Amino acid sequence: MRRTIHLTSVWTGPAFFVLYLIAFGIIAGYLPPPSPSLSASEVLQLFHDDGQRIRLGLILGMIFCTLLFPFFAAFSIQIARIEGRLPILAMMQFGAAVLLLVFFFVCHMLWIAMTFRDYDAGAMQQMNDLSWLIFVMVFPTYVLQMVCIAVAGFMDRDQIAFPRWYAYFCLWVGIAGSGGAIAVYFKSGPFAWNGVAGFWIPIVMFAVWLCLSVPVLLRAVDNQYAGISPEES
Repeated sequence: MRRTIHLTSVWTGPAFFVLYLIAFGIIAGYLPPPSPSLSASEVLQLFHDDGQRIRLGLILGMIFCTLLFPFFAAFSIQIARIEGRLPILAMMQFGAAVLLLVFFFVCHMLWIAMTFRDYDAGAMQQMNDLSWLIFVMVFPTYVLQMVCIAVAGFMDRDQIAFPRWYAYFCLWVGIAGSGGAIAVYFKSGPFAWNGVAGFWIPIVMFAVWLCLSVPVLLRAVDNQYAGISPEES
């Protein structure tokens, strides 16, 4: 039963990505993201015309975000196996994951609140700016997660849980995920919240990382229940 729970937790990652893409990108219509250069009246019109669709998509998206809890917990278990007693990296990784998801929920609730009543155009623009800037700029927790996984991978000398190439790849994913760090300085161009560096590269890199993480974690779980540990190999 425990093995089934661990394997199910691994598969919640791709389940999240597919379901969230449908909710956030298709139903809410947030792919591609609206431009930061939209005027207050244009933001107001966007939510006036598509408010019900945006509300439904973001409520579903917030629900689907919870699938990342078991997925990131699966990483914490494997990191803890590598560390042994006092697994501080595992604790940091999961703590960072929780904080990252809290910010995701805040973004969704702000967007949902914008559909709740008729606010003036200036208030709508302010809430929209705040939501998107949080969405792309709260990268430090994400980077911390990737660094924790990478360091654990370097510690796993026998590569029982994380292969060495995967550890290096996690570092690149963390670097790519910080592309929105300076989005507050741009209303257009590659570093804006809808730009190549600010949005698309981090999203694509996360998708690739997630796809590669599934077989890595499945192998790690198989080794775990076969009695193979980093210490014993």
